[in-house]
Amino acid sequence: MSDTRPSRLAETAAGRSVTADALREAVGGDALHRSLAEGEQPEYIIRGSVCDIDDLTAPESETRRKRKVASPGADLLTVVTDQRVLVVVPRPDGADRISLPLADISAAGVERAPGGNSRLQVESDGTGYYVDGSQSPPEEVEAAQAFIADRRGHGATGSDATTPLERLERLADLHERGALSDEEFAAKKAELLDRV
Repeated sequence: MSDTRPSRLAETAAGRSVTADALREAVGGDALHRSLAEGEQPEYIIRGSVCDIDDLTAPESETRRKRKVASPGADLLTVVTDQRVLVVVPRPDGADRISLPLADISAAGVERAPGGNSRLQVESDGTGYYVDGSQSPPEEVEAAQAFIADRRGHGATGSDATTPLERLERLADLHERGALSDEEFAAKKAELLDRV
């Protein structure tokens, strides 16, 4: 009997990067979809090779940054789901996994590197995660960041808080650049307006 879960998950994902083949991809000896909890919906899969981890609470004089690098020939995968950001770092003998619940994320952004590559930036519990997205379209990285910001934005405060108008403008920008289809834009817009 074939496993239909990857196909079902891919059908309802927000991003084009979530395909049945990507979810069946072996990472660290097991299919990627097996890293997801029952009922967890993947929305975006960002591909790259490096994740820098910065201890934002450490004094400047101490080493603050660690780096996780995927095994040669493999992609580091960042799966943005409806519940968390999951970073999967392939190793020769398995995979390292970093799980960041959306409720614990205090900030999310995108950094453009020279050459057009993008990095997804996420802060959680005093730690910054800077995930390479060089193997993904920049629009997909930006859409993943907007999804994270929208999901965690319910409790946002301070300089990272966004108003409903700012979120609507961000959605419109993503729609204009083709990162959101007409249907996705209409659904997200309606969802946002229902909360106002």
